[in-house]
Amino acid sequence: MINSDILRIILAKGAGDSTLKKIHKFIISDMSYSLYDICNNIDLMCSIGIKQDVANNIYYNKENSLLMEDMLYQNNIDMCWLGDDFYPDRLKKMNINDIPPILFFKGNYNLLKNKCVGFTGSRKVSDSGRRITDSSARQLSSEGITTISGYANGVDLTAHKAALQSGGSTIFVIVEGILKYRVKGEIKELLNDKNHLFVSQFQPNLAWLASNAMKRNHTIIGLSDAMILIESGLNGGTFNAGKLSLQNKKPLFVVEYGVSKTTAEGNNYFLQHGGVPLKGDKNGKPILKNIYSVLAQNEIKNVYEQLSLELI
Repeated sequence: MINSDILRIILAKGAGDSTLKKIHKFIISDMSYSLYDICNNIDLMCSIGIKQDVANNIYYNKENSLLMEDMLYQNNIDMCWLGDDFYPDRLKKMNINDIPPILFFKGNYNLLKNKCVGFTGSRKVSDSGRRITDSSARQLSSEGITTISGYANGVDLTAHKAALQSGGSTIFVIVEGILKYRVKGEIKELLNDKNHLFVSQFQPNLAWLASNAMKRNHTIIGLSDAMILIESGLNGGTFNAGKLSLQNKKPLFVVEYGVSKTTAEGNNYFLQHGGVPLKGDKNGKPILKNIYSVLAQNEIKNVYEQLSLELI
């Protein structure tokens, strides 16, 4: 459901995620106020920690919000924010500093109700890493599990494409605004009304920014029941995603290669710090039974911790 008051806030100059989180915290503490009440009361906004100039910008931003609301409707885009009942439960379990206060989405929102596994890895993934990604996504799809990744080249796009090709479903968490992404040629013919969802946490008209990739990673992890790390260096986005997964007690399955790989130097780090090895059979096909075991349990965190202890 499009919320014009939320749009009024995020489109205002100087407002950002922290502004929305302050408002959300205030509404929780005093349920007598609505978003509409807050947006139309400059003094009230200032009293909850919003700067005077930002409060003024929100107050006078109604026309812009209505124009954006119309644009979103025309493009079949919906949204939710922290204060909505249908804001994803999995995200709510993350550290409040790591989650987006607002999400825009286009496609099948019900996919977020599925069991979901996120993929993270290099854009310059090795051939073996690409095969492992492809096989894992296809196996997960055959079990009705939705794949999630970041729509970048390499591991991300391999996982998305394999899921779609095998009749499964996938969620694209993008770095740009929901009005700015383009469907890539590799997957265009594979999409239908039910098998995908595009998700963005950024202003709808925001262009692609590399600096937003880290924030996007937080959302991928938060929306996933478990993460598969294919190949990681000792720094960069994939390494950051692996560390964030462990910090949030998100089950992290790390591909264990039989030989040393320059593209996977970070894998050993994660295997030594709480990641669960993802191994292959004699033909190199990834064995996902431990992932299925974790996803089948109600208390995912407890089962994962037990599995990690057994491997120490």
